[in-house]
Amino acid sequence: MSLLARQMLVVALLLATVMVLFLGAQVGERRLEDASARVALGAQRRQALAAVVQLVRQAESSQRGYILVGNADYLAPFRQAAGDIKPALQRLDVAFAGAGAPAHTDIATLRQLCDAKFGEMLETIELFADRGRPAALQVIRTDQGAATMTQIDDLAARIGELESAEVLAASHRWQVNRWLSFATTSSALVASAGLLLLLSRLTLRQLRSKERETEQLTARQAELERLVEQRTEELSELSSHLQSVAEQEKSALSRELHDELGGLLVAARMDLSWLEERIGSDDAEVRGYFRRVQDALQAGFDIKRRVIESLRPTLLDNLGLLAALRWQVSESCERAGLTYLERYPEELPALSPQAAIAVFRIVQEGLANVLKHARARSVTVSLELSATWLQVRVEDDGIGIPLERLRALRAHGLAAMRQRARALGGTWTVLRPSTGGTRIEVRLPLERVRAQEPPPAADAASPLSNSGRR
Repeated sequence: MSLLARQMLVVALLLATVMVLFLGAQVGERRLEDASARVALGAQRRQALAAVVQLVRQAESSQRGYILVGNADYLAPFRQAAGDIKPALQRLDVAFAGAGAPAHTDIATLRQLCDAKFGEMLETIELFADRGRPAALQVIRTDQGAATMTQIDDLAARIGELESAEVLAASHRWQVNRWLSFATTSSALVASAGLLLLLSRLTLRQLRSKERETEQLTARQAELERLVEQRTEELSELSSHLQSVAEQEKSALSRELHDELGGLLVAARMDLSWLEERIGSDDAEVRGYFRRVQDALQAGFDIKRRVIESLRPTLLDNLGLLAALRWQVSESCERAGLTYLERYPEELPALSPQAAIAVFRIVQEGLANVLKHARARSVTVSLELSATWLQVRVEDDGIGIPLERLRALRAHGLAAMRQRARALGGTWTVLRPSTGGTRIEVRLPLERVRAQEPPPAADAASPLSNSGRR
């Protein structure tokens, strides 16, 4: 049998023992209540019986006193007893309502004797009033009244003795049951203690087994976490490498577009100008064609410039990060009709090329998300410096980013921003302020993003201050 099965068996036995204890307590309490009720009923019956006998004796004493003295005041207790005897007999009937047939027979006989006694005493009083004391005394001296009173006393004594015997029997049964309940309860308690001890030992064994399983599970979990951390680090390094490679490819492609496509467009424009000058036609249609070709070449120049700036902003390489950010913010917000506010430090330390392009891309992605999803009216871009951190913040007053988009980061370019921040040892958070909108914050450690070489002249030479434009 397994450890768990044994535990379940012990628990079942323990529950059964507890049930036995509970039932034993309930049975004992019920028996005690029954015995107490029986004793109370016996006292009530004896009290009712004594009240009836007392009323009969009170009436007899009052009747004899009246006849002997002749004072009508002596009849007051008789009259009171005659009025109270009927309710007293009714209470006696109620008290003995649940008794057996013999008791009902005795109570009926007692009622008849009481009626006969009161009838005999009333007859004597009336005889005293009609014929005088000698006639009444003659009736009293007969054995009829004394015999009736003797029968009442004997019957009341017998009823009382039977009732006392039943009360004593009920008390004896309660005593026996109490000792039986005590023995049963003691046995159940001993069994419960033994079962509890056994259950404690089984539980202790199970706890030790669980502890060993927990230790093994913790070790396996630590190993899994180490593997996950290792794989995550490898994926992060791969992602950073891919981003770096992508930036290098974009830079190479932008240079190639600038050199090759730019050269071709310049040569085509120069040749077109030479042809237009040599032909020198006055035909308006011919001049219109020349203008359309010139405009198409100019549009090609503009497209080339936008593509090159999208691939690799030339301002970043030529004038530094802040100039590139200013251009990016103004270009994006003015094209979308957004009010924008920029906050930059007066002096920005020279950043490594990887950090500079990462910060530029983070701001670029943040602005792209604002334009695509925020439905904002204004946007704020800020860079803040502390002793150890560079903080980048992009905040808008739009509808706020939905929770489901926070869970699907890749669908909105947020994952790339987070990865760029992590690649530089920083943190990335996206918040929904209570005032509305969305706030993207990136904190980068200065020791990781600062350039190792002396600061370029571009950033140092250009005065940088807070600005707000539309």
